[in-house]
This record gives sequence, structure tokens and C-alpha cells, in this order.
Amino acid sequence: MWRFWQILLRVVLITLIGRVSANYFASADLVWTAQEWQKIESLSLANLPTKPSDPSNRFAQDPEAARFGQALFFDKRLSRNGSISCASCHQPDKAFADGLAITRGLGVGKRNAPSLYGAAYQTWFFWDGRKDSLWSQALAPLEDEHEHGLTRTDLLKKVFSDPQYRNQYQHIFQLEPLDTNTLVSAKPSGSVAEIRAWNALSGQERQQIDRHFSNIGKALAAYVSSLPVQPTRLDKYISAKQTGSSQTILSPQELKGLRLFISPKAQCINCHSGALLTNQSFHNIGTSTPNHDSGRAAVLDELRLDRFNCLGAFSDAKSDTCHELNFLQRSRHQNYGAYKTPSLRNISKTAPYFHDGRFNNLETVLDYYVTASHKTNAGIHLSPLSLSSEEKQQLLAFLKTLDAITNERL
Repeated sequence: MWRFWQILLRVVLITLIGRVSANYFASADLVWTAQEWQKIESLSLANLPTKPSDPSNRFAQDPEAARFGQALFFDKRLSRNGSISCASCHQPDKAFADGLAITRGLGVGKRNAPSLYGAAYQTWFFWDGRKDSLWSQALAPLEDEHEHGLTRTDLLKKVFSDPQYRNQYQHIFQLEPLDTNTLVSAKPSGSVAEIRAWNALSGQERQQIDRHFSNIGKALAAYVSSLPVQPTRLDKYISAKQTGSSQTILSPQELKGLRLFISPKAQCINCHSGALLTNQSFHNIGTSTPNHDSGRAAVLDELRLDRFNCLGAFSDAKSDTCHELNFLQRSRHQNYGAYKTPSLRNISKTAPYFHDGRFNNLETVLDYYVTASHKTNAGIHLSPLSLSSEEKQQLLAFLKTLDAITNERL
């Protein structure tokens, strides 16, 4: 009988020791150095301002402008064939992306459609950063022949011929809408007929059209600015640690991935930093070679001379507040093949990846970084990177913690 109790006691002790050991090793990943924790806290959503600021758009936080912009955003009438809206490429159920490698409107575009969550906090827009404000960016697809395919006068005619839109517009912008009967199809670039029609207009008429056109962009931007950036499990983990909670939020595998993410070994935080998990800079990671797309290098003059940029006549900003544009890096050599670092928030929901949507999953993205970092191309902005299969799985586990928590509050 005594032998039975000895065996039973030994089993109980072994079980308890095993559980204590398991808990110890699991909790060991929760112990961060002061430097590590500082990096982790820098990724918290709490670091974002409650409202994004855009001095060039005084309507960016106007609720009525946002409601007007929302209606325009989902209106398929605002396209040449009446079947394409902004939401065609920025779908709410796909984190305001579209799940395609290359965006499609009236035709096939040139690049991947990024998510709009957090867009209002960005400095540059499009993969090459050829626009310096959200409202200016919103104008480009409307006139792009592969997307909405309109001229700016066609757009105004569609908007101002709708009585409700016309009233909303006048109330928000305190500006009399144009007489749609006088509008002809015209824009400064497009078909020969459209360009001739634009050139036939007086300077005052062109200025007036562009003022209304820019206001449509500002309303769309007001709507996009209202899209909330939702917290993730990473944000919840940071918040819990800051308040001293012992709640288990991230698994040991995910925590190891987080440690790798902020480490000099994986180098992820070098570019995917801050609350939006992007440094908003442009880097050549060797992705321009297959299609010879020179990226940011090709648009520097376009950006500087853009009629709708921060320094333009339709911007609400004072010229001395347009810091990014005033200090624009103009070296084509340094910007060749460079694209904007995307945000990693909702990353597992926004495949395919990179500016041309070449990779369908995050596994191949990580493999690419390892391979590309060892190439001898001097133009690539990557340091040599080596990751084991186990470390890749840890990083993948962590990246999946960056999806928004939609039904839970921090």
C-alpha cells in the first residue's frame, strides 16, 4: 500500500514540476529588456493622434464632408461606364483593399491596391508617393483611363446633376456648383479631343473647374480619414503589460516572433516602425527588376509640379507648413526602384503583397527578403538577412497578431 502512495506522489510531483517548468519557459518570453520594451511600446496604436491632421484640407475632420465623401466613395455612377466606384478597389470586407495582384477598374491597372486603414496618417500616397495628400490622391483614379475613366468635367457633371449631391456640396463648401449644361468633356491630359477642349477654356474657367474638382477630393479624403484604425492583439498585449495585467494574449511562438521583429537579426522594425508599422519612407528592395518600374525616381518632378500639391492654389495649407514637399529629396539615383513601405496592420488580410502583388502569401514574402538581402546589387536597401525555418514560423505567427480586433475592446 505504501508503495502505491509513493508512486502516486511521484506522479503528482512530476506533473506539478512539468507544469511549473512549462509556465516558466512560457513566461520567460514575457521578460523584456528596457530597450526591447521601448521598441515594442513604439508600435502601439496609442501613439497615433486621435484625429489625423492635414493642413491642406480644412474639411478633413468635417462630419458633413465625410458623409458626402462616403456617398461619393460607393457611387458607381462616378465612372465612365457606371459600374466602378472607389469601393470597387477598396472593399470594406477586405480591409479596404481588393485581394487582387493588380487593381482593376475599367481596365487592368499597374499596381496593387493598398488598404486605406490609416491612410489619413500617411505623408505620401501611392506606391511611388506621387501625391502628398489624401485628397490629391483621391482625384487621380477618377481620371485614370484604367480606373474610373472620367474627365474632371464629366465628374462634376455627374455630381452636380444629382439634386442631393448638389445641395450637400453647396452647404459644405459654401460654393455655388457649376451649371452642368455648360460643361464639356475636358481635362489637361487624355484624348486629343479632351485636351483641346481643356485648352479652349479660359484660365478662369479652368481654375474654377479645378477648385470644384479639388473639393470632391477633399470630401472623399474626409470619409477615408473617418475610417478607424482598429486595435490588434499586439496593441492589447502592450496595453495589458502597461497596466500590469497577467492576461495571456500572445502565445510563446508569437512572442518569439515579436522579439525577432524588433531584433537586429530580423531587422523588420527598421522599416516597419511606429504605430502604423511603417516608416513611410521609400526603399529599393529589388522588386523593380521584372517590370523595369523605376518607382519613386520617375515621379519626383511630377510631384513637385503637381497642380494639386500642398503648395498649390487649391491647398488650404500655408506654404511654410508643407515641410515634406519643401524638403523633397530629388535624387533620382537614390530613389530608383524605391517604393513606399506599406503598413503591416491587417497584413494577413491584404494579400497579395508588394507593389505589383507578386506574392500571394507571407511565407514567400519572408523567403524573398532572405534571398534578396544576399544579392550583390548595390542599389538594394537591404542588409544580409538569415532566418531559420523555425524563426520564419515565429515571425509569421507574430505577423498574424497585427490584424484588427473588430469585436473586442482593449
